[in-house]
Amino acid sequence: MDIQKFVKSEVIMKHTKMTALLCTLALSGCISATAAPQAGSTPLDPYRAAVQKMKDLEKAEKKGEQSTPASAPATAAPAGDVNYTDALLKGLDLTVADVQASVESGTFKNLSPEAPKPVVEQPAAEPEPAEEPEPETEPEPVSPPVKKYTISQGEAANELSTDGNYENGVYTSDKADENALRVPMAYITAPNAQITKTGDSTDVDSSRLYGQNAAFLATHGGRAAMTGARISSSGIGSAGAYGYSKSTYISLKDSSVVTTGNNSAGTAVSARAMMKVENSTVSTTGDSSPAIMIADGGGILIADGGSFTTSGAMSQGIYSKGDVTVTNASVNALNAKAAVLKGNNTITLSGTTLEGKETADTIPYNIVLFSDEKDIGTMGTQHFDVRGGSLISHKGGMFYVTATHGKISLNGTAITMDDPAANLITVAGNDGANGWGTPGRNGGHVELVADNQVLTGNISVDSISNINMTLKNNSTFNGMISIVPNAEGGEKYKTNADVFIAAGSTWNLTGNSTLTSLYNLGTINYNGYTITLADGTVMKA
Repeated sequence: MDIQKFVKSEVIMKHTKMTALLCTLALSGCISATAAPQAGSTPLDPYRAAVQKMKDLEKAEKKGEQSTPASAPATAAPAGDVNYTDALLKGLDLTVADVQASVESGTFKNLSPEAPKPVVEQPAAEPEPAEEPEPETEPEPVSPPVKKYTISQGEAANELSTDGNYENGVYTSDKADENALRVPMAYITAPNAQITKTGDSTDVDSSRLYGQNAAFLATHGGRAAMTGARISSSGIGSAGAYGYSKSTYISLKDSSVVTTGNNSAGTAVSARAMMKVENSTVSTTGDSSPAIMIADGGGILIADGGSFTTSGAMSQGIYSKGDVTVTNASVNALNAKAAVLKGNNTITLSGTTLEGKETADTIPYNIVLFSDEKDIGTMGTQHFDVRGGSLISHKGGMFYVTATHGKISLNGTAITMDDPAANLITVAGNDGANGWGTPGRNGGHVELVADNQVLTGNISVDSISNINMTLKNNSTFNGMISIVPNAEGGEKYKTNADVFIAAGSTWNLTGNSTLTSLYNLGTINYNGYTITLADGTVMKA
């Protein structure tokens, strides 16, 4: 073997290994690139230097010192734009000495033209301020449980809330604000029920509006049919039979209802409830206790046969804020108006006797049609319709219309007034004392239709009101019509009194009359009197 060649190859191999090691150490920063072989040095010198460097690092670690590439002397670092790693990767056949020499001669960029530009360290970004935690929201307060009823109806001594037939039941109460019998949300029949109530209401408004303290109350969709019932109450604010709210229905047949306390209606509904009373007797003796009453929110009450009587002051036979129909019955208010109709509602009578005797002097009329402030100007018309039967006023005039738009239809009805000097109809504004509109702007407006009817008495209309009267189907009017100034000096209405007389009908004058207009196809008997029209025309025989 050629010893010289063998030694040379070993030296070359060791040099190659050392070159690779030196490259690794240089790349890791353990030594600088100047540790590459220099002229006059042996190939092992860089290796020895590397080994010595490793030993120095081990000693430093044992002493607990931290050695990082940044701790190398500044003079050992190559030029800032030299990337040795890229250069060695681009030219693996180059030695570290070649790279070092090219750096010193300034030709490194030519050796590595594709080397990327050195990465410029960006200053560390300032840490974003920590977001303040959102304040914890306070929990919403828990709503109290919803009550079964939101209106004040008081308590009930007996409550039938299950559908069924309850015959011959006896129900009593002697406590304040308590119903003797209540039927909420159930369908029941109760033949021959006896219901007795004593004890006063502490809130007569709640008794009037919601049925609190009534002897019998059906409410919130309750339905009750009673035949042969006997219902009585003696407390203040204690109605006999009361229905409250939509879908509530009461049927009383061949029954009797008696109340003796003030503010105690005989039969009553409100809030769109319904009641039918057949062949029954209803009587009240307390003040402000109508026999038939529909309170706020309206409703329907039908009376077929039977009698309805009141004897207390301000206890009308009918007081309606809803729709009342009475057929073949008698309604008699012994010390009050026969009927009061409020708002855009209806009273319909057929074959019925309606009579009253108003003892108060403030509004001496038997039948009153009116609206309060909140209803004036709303769409709709009141209707007072009478077919057959009779209307009797034992004191004062028959009709008073104020602060509303109404229609009165009379067909074959006998009309009797004990006071011959009283007006048949007065249409006028009022002084506002009762809350019936603004004085001077609260006139009445009425359409009067007489069909096969005899009317006897005078008609008065003030300057802020108007009446439109039609006589048809052989009707007769015996009286006079006057237009008078409004007591509060209100602005004159555009028309005040218009009369139409159809063929076959007759007007018999009993005094000089004033009209806005007259359209006559029938007969006018002047009897020595005149009719003066708005345009100044004077009509006479």
